[in-house]
Amino acid sequence: MSLQALNEKMEQCLANCLACHRICTATAAHVMHGDSHHSEVLHLVSLLDCAQICLVHADFMARRSPHHMHLARECAEICLSCATFCEAHADADGMMSECAKACRTCADSCTDM
Repeated sequence: MSLQALNEKMEQCLANCLACHRICTATAAHVMHGDSHHSEVLHLVSLLDCAQICLVHADFMARRSPHHMHLARECAEICLSCATFCEAHADADGMMSECAKACRTCADSCTDM
């Protein structure tokens, strides 16, 4: 794989991590403020864990840390777990499916790293 292709893959992964952080944080707020039809503590923890690992992984990629590969695996695992929680809940306004999609996209790009 060329350096340019690797850089493009990393830039896409970084963008996906930031997008996932944003939607997980927004979905956690959605749950906390009672805008949804559920308030499971485990789901809320999963959303916040996902948001945080995505942000940390994005930071490591942005500075080209050699340790970002370790975080990529963890980020993918946590994103998949969060997506599963989101998909298991009622989704009257589409927020959960939007979050699950972003989590799966991020997990896929982290796995590709």
